[in-house]
Amino acid sequence: MAAYTVDTLFDPPLTLFQPETGYRFSLDPVILAGHVLPGPKDRVMDIGCGCGILCLILAGRHPEISITGIEIQKDLADLAQKNAVCNHMADRIRIRHQDIQTLSVTDLPAPMDLIVSNPPYKKKSTGRVNPDRGRALARHEITLDIDTLAACAHAFLRPEGRLILIFPASRTADLTVALGHAGFWIDWIRHVHFCVNDAAQRVLVSAVKSGSGSATRCPPLYLYHPDGTPTRAYSALFEW
Repeated sequence: MAAYTVDTLFDPPLTLFQPETGYRFSLDPVILAGHVLPGPKDRVMDIGCGCGILCLILAGRHPEISITGIEIQKDLADLAQKNAVCNHMADRIRIRHQDIQTLSVTDLPAPMDLIVSNPPYKKKSTGRVNPDRGRALARHEITLDIDTLAACAHAFLRPEGRLILIFPASRTADLTVALGHAGFWIDWIRHVHFCVNDAAQRVLVSAVKSGSGSATRCPPLYLYHPDGTPTRAYSALFEW
């Protein structure tokens, strides 16, 4: 395994092993975790789990759920497993080193109740592709685009199961079209602004398999005040 750092967050703390170089988790999975409310005993899947940060937060907040993390990069999958063991959550978090496109419904013990993802967000043909392979796979749609993710999630969910994603606000239209084509309906959407006076940078979307209805537009989430101090909503993201 490549060199890694050991970081902590939350109180009492999670211990997190991350690559010393290459892809390291951002604020996005922490924001996403703050908007996921699984039911008791829910079967949850994290598509593209990286080093497992989202799995760890959800397992820590919801001790009755079971989580399957899918990660295509072996070094990150190994770290995700290490993190689950280190934080005494290996009995509830299962990590699979696998391309989601090769995973079959029959590989799962049962359909998922909830799927979450902080997927690659840049189109393959746009922007500079990072020379670091790990960062490139995490940021650009090289091995997984939003259409494929939506189709896979739909296949793995039970009827009326839920998919919750965080994605660039600038690609909201791409996301909603992909979800619609896959057979989802969006039941709520929330824009995330890094600062009160800034345009939205991220969008959170919750979609239900094989449902129907109109989407609820939730109040925007602001992370920082104009003077740079964090909002109460931001601080709450790091609380159990």
